[in-house]
Amino acid sequence: MASRSQEEMTRLGLFGLIPFVFSAVVLWLSPWLIPQYMALDFHQIALVYGGVTVAYLAGLNAGGFLTSPSKAPGSFFQGQIITLFAFLAIMPSGVFSFSVGSAWRHIVILILLIVLLLRDLNAANAGNLPRWYGALRVRLTFWAGVSIILIFTRLFLWGFY
Repeated sequence: MASRSQEEMTRLGLFGLIPFVFSAVVLWLSPWLIPQYMALDFHQIALVYGGVTVAYLAGLNAGGFLTSPSKAPGSFFQGQIITLFAFLAIMPSGVFSFSVGSAWRHIVILILLIVLLLRDLNAANAGNLPRWYGALRVRLTFWAGVSIILIFTRLFLWGFY
């Protein structure tokens, strides 16, 4: 029987996939049903949402360090570096002459989600997080990853790399 926190986390996690999935669908419906300029707004929405999600997941680890440092997975420094990379991925191109192509920014977010997934799976296997949380993170990261790959592919086909 699922606990209340497990049900809530599952529901919130599935709702959290909506910006990724919806953005991928919009991009692939363009230009047939939605003009490309509108679809490109959804690529930006997915990118920023991905960066916020990565920062949130990395920040959960920082909270663990404050409450029980011996049980927190990874290191506090690792979470800060991951958040910095997420920030760089969503920073507008050209700031301080820093520029990464639109499509590649999504791949950075995907890689960071996978790194955080591996961290959480290690914590779940060590007993520091519930096992159901590890399984939930696998499903959520898988579907977010599929959506990000679809977004990346569409941008790449349009030449936004």
